[in-house]
Amino acid sequence: MTNGKEFLAEYPCHSATERRWFEVIARPFDILGQRLALVAHRNVTSRKLAQVEANYAEQNAQNLAAIVTTMPDAVISFDLEGRITNWNAAATVLYGYERDEVIGQSMEILYPPNWPTRVKTYISEIITSELKYFDAVRQTKSGGLRTIAITAAPIRSEVGEIVGISNVHRDVTHKRKAEQKLRSVLDNLFAFVGILELDGTLVEANRAPLEAAGLEAKDVIGKKFWDCFWWNFSPDARQKLRDDCTRARNGDIVRYDTQIQVVGGHLVWIDFQLAPLRNADGQIINLVPSGIDISDRVKMVEALELSHDTFKNLVARSPFGIYTVDADFRLSHVSDGAQPVFANVRPLIGHDFETALKIIWPADFAAEAVALFRHTLATGEPYHSPSTTERRQDKGEVESYDWMIERIVMPDGRFGVVCNFYDLSEREKYEQHVRLLMSEVNHRSKNLLAVVLSMARQTARSSTSEEFVDHFSQRLLGLSASQNLIVEGGWGGVSAKELARSQLNHLGEEMRTKRVRIEGPEIIVSPPAAEGIGMALHELSTNALKYGSLSGPAGSVEITWGIDECANTFQIQWTEKGGPPVSNPERIGFGRTVIEKMAANSVGGSVEVRYASTGLVWVLTAPLQGIEMAKEA
Repeated sequence: MTNGKEFLAEYPCHSATERRWFEVIARPFDILGQRLALVAHRNVTSRKLAQVEANYAEQNAQNLAAIVTTMPDAVISFDLEGRITNWNAAATVLYGYERDEVIGQSMEILYPPNWPTRVKTYISEIITSELKYFDAVRQTKSGGLRTIAITAAPIRSEVGEIVGISNVHRDVTHKRKAEQKLRSVLDNLFAFVGILELDGTLVEANRAPLEAAGLEAKDVIGKKFWDCFWWNFSPDARQKLRDDCTRARNGDIVRYDTQIQVVGGHLVWIDFQLAPLRNADGQIINLVPSGIDISDRVKMVEALELSHDTFKNLVARSPFGIYTVDADFRLSHVSDGAQPVFANVRPLIGHDFETALKIIWPADFAAEAVALFRHTLATGEPYHSPSTTERRQDKGEVESYDWMIERIVMPDGRFGVVCNFYDLSEREKYEQHVRLLMSEVNHRSKNLLAVVLSMARQTARSSTSEEFVDHFSQRLLGLSASQNLIVEGGWGGVSAKELARSQLNHLGEEMRTKRVRIEGPEIIVSPPAAEGIGMALHELSTNALKYGSLSGPAGSVEITWGIDECANTFQIQWTEKGGPPVSNPERIGFGRTVIEKMAANSVGGSVEVRYASTGLVWVLTAPLQGIEMAKEA
């Protein structure tokens, strides 16, 4: 500042935790002939940081542009309309188009004729991150077709808005053909070949094992090898395979004969091998399982074992009871289904059959059965009893059976007797239950028809011919709603809350949800009570809609009920509020008869109706036993 001019300089002033820059300004001035200078320091850190960031961004952009330009893969950008905005040199080499030929053109210039997916569909899926990596067939300028591996990502503006799409295209035509050729070879091998990650995850499997097990690739790819269908028949086989993967991961080659599961749960023997796969540096990068079907080698043994196991499972798991008596008249085999019959005979196998029957059945029936078994054993003549009902000696319960005995050859070569039987006891109980239900349906149908007839007569008396159909139909629908609940509940009673709701369906959704309150404890109402209370609630709701609180815009209804445990009574109350003034009606119609008399008679209770100035109040009080469904019912 020696020359009298202003001095300006920038200098850093960093601390241990913060980077800062300042600007110093010195300006000369005179006071009373004395030469002085004004020095000011200004913090310019934010400006400096912005400048550094801008320089960094510009350098990055230049670097990125240089990378895109020199990349061996084609880099193509396009806007949200699919118009190409960027095209690097590798794209020209790949497709044969110069940059000036494609800028502004649709990406579909590269699509083969009749390509099914439009560019805007791709854009939509890329924006939603549903599509990032995919293969597609694309057409060059000369008309050649190439299989292209595409990596896609959205392009964002400085404010984060998506303004375009960036694609990286790599020609994988030859690679995919080679992969397909290898896949064809593997798929046509009648052997199992797969590839595992080092953690045991299956990433490749040829066609043969998939078809043998009735699987698709998606059923197994990505799963741990030991969790796949082939092995899940046996926990031991799965654990062994886990251990084998550990050995192969450590460099061992594991080989042995084992079984895998195929379609229908059948087991097939294979010569199985698990070997490590190494790269050029000798590092183990994958595990390769393989297997060859050796079923023919063990066919005879497998057939015998399968036959034995199948017969054993059929006998043991049969819903029929099966047991055998040997030539010495001893129990020699008892299936799972027959075990309950002999529950009180111990020891079971080897027990004298005649003694066992005398433990289970009365003496006369036991003697008769023993004679039949001995006759079949001696003569070979079978015996069949389609229905035998007896009271058991050991349990005192009545049981019914369909049973048949035949002579067979036992494993020791001598004759024995096999008994096949089916327990009819549950079926007898079911048929008895059906008969009871049919009787109940008949009884209730008669009652229901009587109610309908009475309802028709009473409606006709209080309605004109024009009104009859409408009034009768509405009442019939209300009665039908109660009946539906009764039938759906198997005649076992109706929930009080569901009963109340069913009679309000004709009011409309908004009115039911906003202007009607239903509240009370959970109680199962008997069918007769459901009919009477249901008809009363239907009449009350109809009257409220026509003349009462629901006829205006602001009225409401409360339906509440409760149980007095001390008095052993049930009470349900209908309360209207906010409607027009009400008064005691002069005429007694069918609706009033239903509300006051029929409802009370159906439950052996009483009804109180109050025509209060605030709205109609209806209260039904009845003994609890006249309302609640009996627990044993």
